[in-house]
Amino acid sequence: MDYLNHLLAEAERVFGDRHKATAWLSERRAVFDGRTALELAQDQPGHQKVMEELGRLEHGFVG
Repeated sequence: MDYLNHLLAEAERVFGDRHKATAWLSERRAVFDGRTALELAQDQPGHQKVMEELGRLEHGFVG
């Protein structure tokens, strides 16, 4: 599976804008142990964690 393209498409859907999506994916985040979503999503477990966080954002669960 092409994790990064799938992730970009999902982030763009959640944020409604490619620029906002790529900015979010490129910023280091505490929820990802100081890594970016792009760094984390190189394998299936990391991809799943980023997808779960996007789901929380989409539904308004920001921690």
